[in-house]
Amino acid sequence: MNNAIEICGLSKSYGSVNALREVSLTVGEGELFGLIGPDGAGKTTLFRILATLLVADSGTATVCGYDVVTDYKRLRQLVGYMPGRFSLYQDLSVEENLSFYASIFGVTLEENYDLVAPIYRQIEPFRTRRAGMLSGGMKQKLALCCALIHKPQILYLDEPTTGVDVVSRAELWDMLSMLREQGITIVASTPYMDEGSRCVRIALMSEGRILEVCQPPDNLEEYFIERMRGV
Repeated sequence: MNNAIEICGLSKSYGSVNALREVSLTVGEGELFGLIGPDGAGKTTLFRILATLLVADSGTATVCGYDVVTDYKRLRQLVGYMPGRFSLYQDLSVEENLSFYASIFGVTLEENYDLVAPIYRQIEPFRTRRAGMLSGGMKQKLALCCALIHKPQILYLDEPTTGVDVVSRAELWDMLSMLREQGITIVASTPYMDEGSRCVRIALMSEGRILEVCQPPDNLEEYFIERMRGV
């Protein structure tokens, strides 16, 4: 398996706070990879660097063979990013949000409908409803559609199910498994151990460090707690 993402020695500080401490990591093409850790572990900072929205203090990272700093314009066409907080336009309708994000990448909903159709069909009955009036689960499905509208090779999801009901959480992870089957490389962060168990591999993170990269064990929650105690 070739690597879609290669990270070597990434560090990032905000003043006296070390958000990332020499993080090294690889993610294979077509892998569903999980970042597991509590708030403050450095997950969001790592996503923002990989999405070319933030520059690391030191270290390197390549995505699809492109450097995240020097090749950022090319990379933004190849990745989809769904941040932790709902960041779509609350006053625009479902349909208007999708059309807007498609236009940014020079595509249309019709062009890539086959990719987003299984997700979009669930919110299509509400296509004229303002995004701010959607339920938590529906908002996340809309955000996922917007992240996929340009058919990215890599998909980043930063705690995509936080604040979402149990049924919607399960539905979203079913969708991620389906997207992986279509060849999309997915990196998702989550504080929920049951979601981490659905990944091919996971990285356990704490205080800006990678504690371990492994296949999720059956008793992931107990395993993670023991690793945290050993830090």
